[in-house]
Amino acid sequence: MTTQAAAAFGRLKLLFYAYRIISRFYLYLPIVVIYLLHYDYSYLTIGFILASYGFAVMASKPIAGWFGRRFSRKASLVAGEWLKCLGILGLGLCHDSLTMLIISQAAIGFGFSFTQGPDSILLGQWTEKYNEQANYRKIEAVSQSYIFLAVLVAGIVGSLFAEIDLSLPILLTVPFNFAASLFVMGMQENKSTTNGGGKATAATTASGSIWRFFPVISFYAINRAVIMTFFVLVFPLLLFVNAHISVGLFGIILSLFSITAFLCGKTMGALAKKLGDGLLWAIVPIALLAASLLLTQTWSWVYYAVPILLGVASGIVRPLCFGYFNKNTGALNAKVISVSEFVFALLNASFLVLVASLFEWDINLALYAIGGFLAAVSVYQLLHGAIISQRSGSKASKAASHG
Repeated sequence: MTTQAAAAFGRLKLLFYAYRIISRFYLYLPIVVIYLLHYDYSYLTIGFILASYGFAVMASKPIAGWFGRRFSRKASLVAGEWLKCLGILGLGLCHDSLTMLIISQAAIGFGFSFTQGPDSILLGQWTEKYNEQANYRKIEAVSQSYIFLAVLVAGIVGSLFAEIDLSLPILLTVPFNFAASLFVMGMQENKSTTNGGGKATAATTASGSIWRFFPVISFYAINRAVIMTFFVLVFPLLLFVNAHISVGLFGIILSLFSITAFLCGKTMGALAKKLGDGLLWAIVPIALLAASLLLTQTWSWVYYAVPILLGVASGIVRPLCFGYFNKNTGALNAKVISVSEFVFALLNASFLVLVASLFEWDINLALYAIGGFLAAVSVYQLLHGAIISQRSGSKASKAASHG
């Protein structure tokens, strides 16, 4: 690569990192439940408001896909960030209207759907153009680490702003999403690949076979949905309703989640080499089960242990499943990931409404019900994890014997 080409690729890589960091600087995310409780919304209503985001993500998937193909990946990212701006602005200004809150959450969901994937596609174009394909995974991994750190800092800063006014972290998030759209405008795009290629065609013709990967799809979707339900609803409700902690302390406690997820993501490769993938497939459901059972106890240290356990599960599940998809799905990779995200959004929205309904009924009984549900799911997922690990091992053995 020439010096000029290296400089151009370096500039695009910095834009990619900057976009990923700034676009995930959600100052308001940890305090949404407290914000809605402050305006006297019931647990069930809060569940529906939060779930409208997930339902919007599902409904907008075909629209987002069409938009990206019809216009460009850059246009999709810019439109998505602007939709987020509108939705977050509505969330901060229209707290007295349930209808507007649901519409605002839906707009954020549409925005997320529009921005999910195009940045990775652009990165793929750049690495191919500048013969840096070998660095694609490394750049993605580094950006994921930056995202965890951005979420960590944003959560703490947002909680501190919320001590002044609960609307502040919501309204102050808008400039970050708008700034993210400006970073996108400086990116390059190869328009010839916008409308798809051979890989996409192959994936479409073979779409019927994606259900061969159902064990991994369900593993990813269930665990991610449980993690997000705990993160945005269960844990905030318990800390503010049961423990009566301050908003500032809540942000610090929740930062344990981001720190642990960051560390697990960074060390997962080394752990997989040392312990094998089989143990990693088991750690995720066990960590979530342990977190749910701990929440039924009244010990003060529980509130510090639970975000750590959630962070362990979160830091492992995405790279573990996506690594499996990259190795085994071939041309179906994009389709399998899309289906996985769709099922995750569906389950997350459903879990939010279900858990909010249980909390409306009785908090303590709800916690025991959640624990029982996760115990059953954990057994199911441990069996699936063993099957997935065995399949991966047998494929590796076959490849070695043919090598």
